[in-house]
Amino acid sequence: MGGASMANDGKRVHDLIVFLAVLGAGILLVLLGVSPGALATVTASLSGLYATWRGGGGRPTP
Repeated sequence: MGGASMANDGKRVHDLIVFLAVLGAGILLVLLGVSPGALATVTASLSGLYATWRGGGGRPTP
């Protein structure tokens, strides 16, 4: 019963860590003067990598 809740808490912590890391990287890139187009490309790429790592790209069930 409690095991599933603990697993979800761990996923939330990972989500928070990744979110803060990507946010920090985005802020750093903006401060360094990276163009908005390049920043959008980096953000989309990181989002895709994270979704793949989390298994978010699975097949939909019929």
